[in-house]
Amino acid sequence: MNQYALILPHAPNRYSKLQRAELMDVMKDYIAWVEKLTADGVYVGGYKLADEPGKTLVAAGDGAELHDGPYAEMAEVLGGVMIIRASCMDDAVNIERSNPHLIHNQRFEVRLVQEGA
Repeated sequence: MNQYALILPHAPNRYSKLQRAELMDVMKDYIAWVEKLTADGVYVGGYKLADEPGKTLVAAGDGAELHDGPYAEMAEVLGGVMIIRASCMDDAVNIERSNPHLIHNQRFEVRLVQEGA
């Protein structure tokens, strides 16, 4: 079985405007989905990234410049990453069609995890 990374972007303010009850409903959808995939032996793991902005390093001459980021003008931020098992990309995509991220956001990316990297 191959492993696939699910890259989960969302609008920068997507969750900050939700009321607590709305946020809990969203979380319940993700939790239920992960529990089903775990029971099916498909879910490997995942991480929700902190809402606080991170830092960006940009090559500059012989070194690197440090910048605050993500920036307000960004259309989306990386909200998290999940790893699943699937036999091929088509199977990974079919598994992902049930991901609640498509209900609560616009899109996500599925990428094959390179073995031995």
